[in-house]
Amino acid sequence: MTTARDLIVVAMDVPADLLVDRGDLSLALAAAELIDLLAARALALRGDLVVPGERRDEGQGTEASRDRLLTQALTAYEAATRPGTAGDRRPEGDAAGAGDTGRAPAGSGQDAEDEETGERVEDWLWRRGRDLPTAYLAALEEEGTLVREDQRRWRLLPTSRRVLADTPGRRRAAQHWSSDAPVLRALGTLIGVKGEEPPPDEVPEHSPARVVVDGLRQAVDELAEERRLRTTRLDRANATYRSRGY
Repeated sequence: MTTARDLIVVAMDVPADLLVDRGDLSLALAAAELIDLLAARALALRGDLVVPGERRDEGQGTEASRDRLLTQALTAYEAATRPGTAGDRRPEGDAAGAGDTGRAPAGSGQDAEDEETGERVEDWLWRRGRDLPTAYLAALEEEGTLVREDQRRWRLLPTSRRVLADTPGRRRAAQHWSSDAPVLRALGTLIGVKGEEPPPDEVPEHSPARVVVDGLRQAVDELAEERRLRTTRLDRANATYRSRGY
């Protein structure tokens, strides 16, 4: 399994009091995909800029080349960085968990030259993260790792929920997590899989994976600030309505 598949299985396997925010999970799945593609040399980093790697010949036969979602990630990257397609790639509203932060769109101004040949790590996270949990849940259900558990409410209304099955994929993900796999644990802890614990610093400094993990940390912090601001605005609006007698 890929790092992203391990991550979503681990995120779903947490106790009920440690529910992972969907927006954070979107960003972390995008980060996991990027790390796997970098490891397979399908992509490379120039500073914090994601650029094409050596994948076409040397990447064949790797997990990255066999996984459908990683292949889609690579194809989407190529489309997003094609000359003439640069623009604001940030997901709208809560599609990946955040709204507009007031920053200039990627690919404008001084970044235009870089955007012709690559994409910054943070831009990858926001762009690729859009609805990514949905894609992974569908893939897990298709392969049998996620199954529907039938329930009945009031004995008349049938309902169902999706639960993890006891499959080799689920066991591998749990084993990777318990074995302190540095990248998986860093990604998972950043999005709250272990509650409020700080993420481990075992990912080697200056490594491509560390650059991506640091980018994820920044994006998650930015998303948390967006949530805080939205809550503040909502509280103020409610206070205004109450003061007017509504």
